[in-house]
Amino acid sequence: MATEPATLSQKWGRLKTTVRSTAAVINSEPKFLASMKPIVEEALEILSGNPSSQALEEVEYLLQRVESFITQWRPMPGIPYIQPQWAANTDREAQEALRLVREIRSDGFDVPGKQLAEGTMKVFVSHSSADKQIAETFIDLLRAALPLSAKDIRCTSVDGYKLTAGTNSDEQLRQEVFEAQAFIALLSPTSIQSIYVIFELGARWGANRYLAPVMVAGLTPSAFKAPLSSIHAVMGTSEGDLYQLVETLSKQLDVVPENPAAYARALTAFVNASKVP
Repeated sequence: MATEPATLSQKWGRLKTTVRSTAAVINSEPKFLASMKPIVEEALEILSGNPSSQALEEVEYLLQRVESFITQWRPMPGIPYIQPQWAANTDREAQEALRLVREIRSDGFDVPGKQLAEGTMKVFVSHSSADKQIAETFIDLLRAALPLSAKDIRCTSVDGYKLTAGTNSDEQLRQEVFEAQAFIALLSPTSIQSIYVIFELGARWGANRYLAPVMVAGLTPSAFKAPLSSIHAVMGTSEGDLYQLVETLSKQLDVVPENPAAYARALTAFVNASKVP
């Protein structure tokens, strides 16, 4: 059975656990690693707060200091040497922590000062204005299935989810395309011809963050070109695909979904709207 990808909050927790392990190893060898103790304690203090890219950057800097210090006990090629166990353990834990830092950054969590969820758009729905009715039923499905408010969703053609008056639309949309925790692309024969939709898709793909294409209005996978063709697309007329999408989104957003029976009617309405006109 395939394992669902970990959310950023879960990875943040794993990073904290690994840094705790690094601290435990350092505390076990005060003779050589006393100068590293305040460094890992500072990293743990940062990790106890809210996740942010600034915190991630500071933790990475501290871990790199530990790594730089421990390199003096690494084996050198061609030189007979048995690395002390405490040095090997510290090196291993520090390397694993740095790997997790890089993994979190690869998810696109790299905007200075931004927290993981607070203040960030949760779901961005990319679509063509010609598919407004389909987008409306999809928003209804999201609201019925997940604990989301109107401010958590951006869908520019649907009332209540548009940009506010006076907003610099290009700048705001560019930011939300990159930063949203989940990006859903409602792809139809019309939307894949839209310059804005293609731009949003390209920008999101380049950000290397969660992207879920949903095929509607008769679109098939054969219409996709690289690199989009390498991403698994959801069939908008498949109830099974949509139930799975809801489950995946709940994990991506780190929320608890409603019982399927509670949103079955909204899901059926979206399926019907997604069929060929």
